Amino acid sequence: MGRSHKKVFGIILILLLLTYGCAKKEENRTSEKPEEEIKHFTLKQFADNRGGFVLEGESAEITSDKASLSTPHLSLSTETESIEITTGKEGAGEINIDPEEKKVKTITITGNIKIVYRDIKTKEITMEGSCKKLTYNEKEKTIVMELSPVIKRGNNYFSGDVMYYNLEKNTLDIKGNVNAQIYTEKNAH
Repeated sequence: MGRSHKKVFGIILILLLLTYGCAKKEENRTSEKPEEEIKHFTLKQFADNRGGFVLEGESAEITSDKASLSTPHLSLSTETESIEITTGKEGAGEINIDPEEKKVKTITITGNIKIVYRDIKTKEITMEGSCKKLTYNEKEKTIVMELSPVIKRGNNYFSGDVMYYNLEKNTLDIKGNVNAQIYTEKNAH
């Protein structure tokens, strides 16, 4: 798909989302502002063959360049893995949209975040994680985990102040108070 087709598709997606994708909440109205009465929110964005994401949750407000959600659920996909990011009822999320391109720039989620990585072919869990704040950057295809981030892969355990995971390169960079416990076959038992 050409660059101009992507822009047109992005604009159409946002317009459809803002027009039809969100149903107004009819019961238990607590606000007179219609933009605050959206019951369920779903946003899907896919790029060429590089994967994409689906974000769902309850929306509190949508503007031309931001949306706020409660109880967000973010699903990411690459050629080799799927990543499910969830929170409990206390979870919140914010989407930042590039107003010129009408595309998502970042998605920030806070709360008790659980992350599950699965191999697309085998459906097996390859890695699990948790943190209190997570930011997904769509353009850079990175996940930044903050506030007590932890990653577990098999018997291996990683933690630090901030973790950067690059989806395209499948790399993990840990900054500040790094703790890595890596087990080989000999000491895994």
